[in-house]
Amino acid sequence: MSNHSEACNDSRKLCEYLFHCLAKNVPNLQRVETKSWCGFYSEGKKRFAYINHRKNMERIEIWCIGEPDELQNNSNLTIELRQPTTGGFGALFKAHFFVNNISEINDVCKLLSTISFKQT
Repeated sequence: MSNHSEACNDSRKLCEYLFHCLAKNVPNLQRVETKSWCGFYSEGKKRFAYINHRKNMERIEIWCIGEPDELQNNSNLTIELRQPTTGGFGALFKAHFFVNNISEINDVCKLLSTISFKQT
């Protein structure tokens, strides 16, 4: 795992392509880079997705807002459940999934804009 600037070029490109795709459906989309993640949010709203990068492979991991069953029923992605936890992050971000290539980005954009963003 890696932050955006330290990730391999292919992992960074997936994150950037996802951001540009989402910007078509999410008004005033913003991306903030932290020590470990990129966070996506619309100006004035809370983050609805966190992107984790890889140092050596074309892959990103996405944690997003939404009920796991709803996320799974609205995508062809393999949604993985969060282990039980306490705290605010765990209560909102109950599931995650991986994106391994650019061909999956359109499906991810649809999922994040129709489910995760709508809950902010």
